[in-house]
Formats: sequence, structure tokens, C-alpha cells
Amino acid sequence: MSTPSRRPRASKAESAPTVTLSHAEHMQALQVREQGKTVMYKQDAWGHIETRFVRTQNVKAWEEKGFVVR
Repeated sequence: MSTPSRRPRASKAESAPTVTLSHAEHMQALQVREQGKTVMYKQDAWGHIETRFVRTQNVKAWEEKGFVVR
């Protein structure tokens, strides 16, 4: 067999250090991010539910995709 023609992958550079949040801080950040948005759901044939937090002006477009407002 011939030698592989792929180049060796360079190691990834360290990105910015991640800040660890407590559970309460994480939940508060989620709540702030979702504030003022509409919660929409879509259930597939296997019973899995997909949840989307949608801006109010985009609700009609998401309803056309098959999502339902909570």
C-alpha cells in the first residue's frame, strides 16, 4: 500500500480560556437570553420535541416550518 497523501493535522491553538459558571449563573444567563422571545415546539415522528426560542416578529416564518407556539 502507498503512504497516505493526507497532511498531518496541526494541533489546535488554545482558544480564550472558558469561564466556568455555577448552575444558578448559567440558568440566569439562559433566562436573560430567552427573555422577550416566543417559545415554539415541533414534534417529529419519533416523538422527539424540538424547542426554539424565536423573536416575536419571526413567529409566522417558524409556523410555516411546522412549529407550534406554546
